[in-house]
Amino acid sequence: MGATATDTTATGGATPPAPIRTDAVIIGAGMSGLCQAVEFSRSRPKLTFVVLEKADGLGGTWRDNTYPGASCDVESHLYSYSFERNPGWSSTYAKQPEILAYLRRMAARRGLLPHIRFGTDVTGARWEPAASRWTVTTADGTTYVSRFLILGVGGLHTPRTPVLPGADEFGGEVWHSSSWNHDVDLTGKHVTVVGVGASGIQIIPELAKRAAGLTVFQRTPAWVLPKLDTPHPTWRKRLFRALPWAQAVHRLRVYVAREKRGIGFHHRPDALRVAEDVVHAQITKHIEDPALRETLTPSYRFGCKRVLLSNDYYPALNAPHVQVVPGGPAALRPQAVVDETGTDHKTDVLIHATGFDLAGSFNRIRVEGTDGRLLEETWHRTGMTAYNGVTVSGFPNMFLLLGPNGFVPYTGVVQNIETQARHVVTAIRAVRSSRARSLEVRPSAERAFRTAIRKRYDRTVWATGGCTSWYESNSAAGTVLWPDSTWAYRWRLRRVRRGDYVFRR
Repeated sequence: MGATATDTTATGGATPPAPIRTDAVIIGAGMSGLCQAVEFSRSRPKLTFVVLEKADGLGGTWRDNTYPGASCDVESHLYSYSFERNPGWSSTYAKQPEILAYLRRMAARRGLLPHIRFGTDVTGARWEPAASRWTVTTADGTTYVSRFLILGVGGLHTPRTPVLPGADEFGGEVWHSSSWNHDVDLTGKHVTVVGVGASGIQIIPELAKRAAGLTVFQRTPAWVLPKLDTPHPTWRKRLFRALPWAQAVHRLRVYVAREKRGIGFHHRPDALRVAEDVVHAQITKHIEDPALRETLTPSYRFGCKRVLLSNDYYPALNAPHVQVVPGGPAALRPQAVVDETGTDHKTDVLIHATGFDLAGSFNRIRVEGTDGRLLEETWHRTGMTAYNGVTVSGFPNMFLLLGPNGFVPYTGVVQNIETQARHVVTAIRAVRSSRARSLEVRPSAERAFRTAIRKRYDRTVWATGGCTSWYESNSAAGTVLWPDSTWAYRWRLRRVRRGDYVFRR
């Protein structure tokens, strides 16, 4: 087991349970938290650790998002751990059940399950400078004490749902795409979907098949490329099982192809214009109404917002019972959603495919660093930012996974997750080899990093493409992205820059 305790059961409610002591606490059992757990289990010398997971199962995003059509838009062989390749992926792009099953198999095979405490809702984490340790509190009263704290809470965890006037009078069903109500049969109903992002474009074609009427609220049109998705032939699966190096080569080819395309996003935006022509041709091919074509054509540059993949999104919008409404919903009335012009749209079920609050995923836990400073308040002043996407000044021995400035939107997140998880192990080794009790990034290093990020960001399509997106999120660095390649990120995090940290003994 990854932790020890003298007592984990309260005695008559008078005495709280003894704290559980361990080297490291990982919060979250999604893709990032599981990766960190694997790195800890492989590290030498060994680290004791626990993974605290609020839900009753692992998987994070792929556990929660069970909406119709849920699938990945990154190739299966790339959207999986390099240390746990799966030769049996069924197709180019895996669907949600297959990804979740993969994560469950990996966790079981790697012996992670005994380290995970399911149903454990973390409420707070406080740094104790005198003891150089973190005290982590949970909703059930159990306390964990650790030298190191890793926040693997993920950015796709806290739904962003608009509050609309008249909600009490609506009378219909309402839910967010990440909390799908499978008990409601949508066949023959009038359904309204708000949002045409990554989830929305997967949901809409599925609902168009069963709903009597489908209304789609679109604030900003998306660039949607064809999804080149094909089943993996049996011979390829057998080849990859027999010759693992062949699968490694295939994965490398996919990775390199993604990185080459990424150059257009972070260095040469003009190179992306050819993709705009592809999308324009798709709209012309599938949409008959000229007015609808104009509504669906973005006015900003390709790549400024997340690029989406679908073969059936545009055909679904062309169906006679599907209506696209520019803008967002303004209010609710009994069995109706009101648009910005005051028009009612008959609705039995309202579904918000409105994305997630990146800051909310971290802010739901009260994280208190040195001098009583709170992570939420720190980011409220500066916007979300983190040195190397991993550490924050004022919060010693704390590491973020997929935090601000630690991910890119043009390829999968797994590459940066693995880079971060390895870097955390390297940082902990640096603390131990220095005979220190803690490390903390210097404010000067944090400021220099933000300046460098802003300079890099200014040349990217995300900054110059003429759109407004959550990629900026009022960050002091100008963006919450890593505005370069995943290879550049891996190179930067290959070692701990000791001069950028304070090591306290």
